[in-house]
Amino acid sequence: MKYSRQLVKSSLSAHSWLGIGMAAVLYLIILSGTLVVFHTHIERWEQPLAAEFHEFDAAAVESAFNKYLTTPDNLTPHMYLVFPSDAMPRIKFANEQQGEYRNADGSAGVPAYDDWAHQLSDLHYYLHLPKNIGIILVSGMGVILLALIISGLLAHPSIIKDAFAWRSGSERIHFTDLHNRLSVWGLPFHLMMAFTGAYFGLAGLIILIAAEAFHDGDREAVTRQFFSGDPVVEAQPLQVNIQQPLQYLNANVPDGQLLFMTIHEANSEQRFQEYYVQQPGRLIYSENYRFDMQGNFLNRAGYSDGDLAKQIVYSIYRLHFGNFAGMGSKLLYFVMGLALTVVCVSGINIWLNRRKHEDLLNRLWGAVVWGAPLAITVSAISGVLVRWPSVIPFWGVILAALVFALIVQPAARFRRQIQLAGILAVFVLLAGYVIQFGLAAALGPGLLLTCGLLVWALVLAVFVIRSSGAGVGKAG
Repeated sequence: MKYSRQLVKSSLSAHSWLGIGMAAVLYLIILSGTLVVFHTHIERWEQPLAAEFHEFDAAAVESAFNKYLTTPDNLTPHMYLVFPSDAMPRIKFANEQQGEYRNADGSAGVPAYDDWAHQLSDLHYYLHLPKNIGIILVSGMGVILLALIISGLLAHPSIIKDAFAWRSGSERIHFTDLHNRLSVWGLPFHLMMAFTGAYFGLAGLIILIAAEAFHDGDREAVTRQFFSGDPVVEAQPLQVNIQQPLQYLNANVPDGQLLFMTIHEANSEQRFQEYYVQQPGRLIYSENYRFDMQGNFLNRAGYSDGDLAKQIVYSIYRLHFGNFAGMGSKLLYFVMGLALTVVCVSGINIWLNRRKHEDLLNRLWGAVVWGAPLAITVSAISGVLVRWPSVIPFWGVILAALVFALIVQPAARFRRQIQLAGILAVFVLLAGYVIQFGLAAALGPGLLLTCGLLVWALVLAVFVIRSSGAGVGKAG
C-alpha cells in the first residue's frame, strides 16, 4: 500500500507531537495498568498473614457477617462478602472504607491491608484525581492512544514489511527499530487496550449519544438495555440469609465460580443482596443473582443470555485486564503491557535523539521514565511495610525526581543515579518484607511478586552497567 509523501509527512508530525504532549501521562497509565493485571496477587502479597482456603462453614460465616453488618460503625450503603476463589482463596468482609479477612469458620482474621494494591489501581483508573475527572482523562488518553496507533501506521508505510528487520547503527536507529517492531507485533493488543480503555470513561457520552439517536433522549432506556435495573423489594430487615442463596447457586449454577456478594442500599429498607458468579467458558465478568435479605430469589441480571450489546459491555473489564484464562492470559497481558510501555518510551527517545542535542527535557523525561518505577517501589515500602498511605510517597518521589533532574547533568548520570536508587529501594522492600512477614510469606503466595521485584532489580543493574560503559546518551 502506497501513501502520498505529504500524507506520510503530516502523519509523522501528528504522531510526534501527540506522543510528546501526552507521553508522560500515557506512560503512567500503561505502566500501572501492566501491574494491575496482577491485582489479586498484589493484594495477597500485601497481606500474607491471612488464612487461605476454599471450603468454609456457611452457617458460621453467615452468623459472623450478620454481626459485622449490624455493627453501627461498619454500615455503609454497600456491604461486601468476598468468597474464596482460585484467584483469591480468602474470605473478606468489607464496607466502602475498609475490610477484614476471616477464617473458614467466620472467626476474625487479620485486617485486609490493600492500600498499595488500590493505589496502583487508582493510578491506572483515575491518576489519583477525583474519580469523575480522572476516569474521563484516562479514557481520553485511550482515544489519544488510538490516534497515535493509527497515525503511526500511516506515517510508516513499510512498518509491516519491516516487522522482523533489525538494523545496526546508532542509538536512534536501535530505538526506532525497537519502537516499530514492538508496535507491529503488538498491534492487535494495543488497539484492543486503547479501545476498551477509552470505553470506561466515555460510557456516559456513549449512553447520551445512543439515547438521542434511538430513544428520544431517554438515557434510562439505554441504561436498561446495557445494565439491569435494581429489583423492587418491600421493607427488608438488616439481618441477611446467606445459606439459602448459596444452596440455590449450588443447585442451579454448580460450575460457576462464586466471586462475592454485595448488599445494595444496605443503610435503607430497600436493601437486597446480589451474588456475582463467573460463568465457565464465558468472557462476561459474571452473571448476577439477586435475592432479598431472607434469601428468596428475585431475579438474574441477564448478562449471560441478554442482548448481545449487554454481553459485550459486561465483557470489557475481563478483556481489558486479561482476566479470562488464568495465569496464562495474565502473563500474556503483562508481557504485552510491557511492550506497550517500551513503545511509549522509545517513541519519545527517538524524538530526543533526533534533536542531536541534550537539554533539560532529556532529564525531565528520564525523571518520569525511571522515577515512576522507583516511586512505585517506595510507595510499596510505605504501604506494605509501614502501613502508611502510599499515594503521597508515590507522587513525592515523582516530584523529587523532577526536581533532581533540574540539578544533575548530564542526562546519563541522572538516569544512572535514579536507577541505582531503584535497585536500593527494591532490596529495602524485599529485606523488610522478609523481616516483617518471614521467608515463607515471600516464597508462598508472594512468590510471583518476589520474583518480579528481583528481576526488576536485575534489569536496573544491567542498565546501570551498560550506561557506565557507554558514556553519555541523549534519550530518557
